[in-house]
Amino acid sequence: MQDDPIRIAPTEWEILEILWVGAPLSAAEVFDRLPPDTDWTVKTVRAFLDRLIQKQAVTRYKVHGIFVFEPVIERTKCLRQDSRSFLDRFFRGNPVSMISHFIEQEQFSDKDITRLQELLKTTDRRRKHESAT
Repeated sequence: MQDDPIRIAPTEWEILEILWVGAPLSAAEVFDRLPPDTDWTVKTVRAFLDRLIQKQAVTRYKVHGIFVFEPVIERTKCLRQDSRSFLDRFFRGNPVSMISHFIEQEQFSDKDITRLQELLKTTDRRRKHESAT
């Protein structure tokens, strides 16, 4: 049975990004690492951390009498879940439609285009190798 996806709000992503880099951290330490233009309070950070605990994305334990927080879910797993959700919501699950959209709407440098071509070639070689074995 596949794990149910954990829905991570954009504000919660900000908290998780800080924890993925520096955990374990107290709520005050998370607050101190927020971008300077963030208008949150430590109380707001604690509320987001509590939500993440309820979602089982973060765990909390005491170190020297202070609660510290650590992510339970890996960044790659969250990214995979959010990417799938984005793809399903906006492109009906079709990755070619998504890539086409971004290619048509964004300006890619020659370096970006070369990188995309390399990725496609690598993926094609991998699939051919897997089907041959």
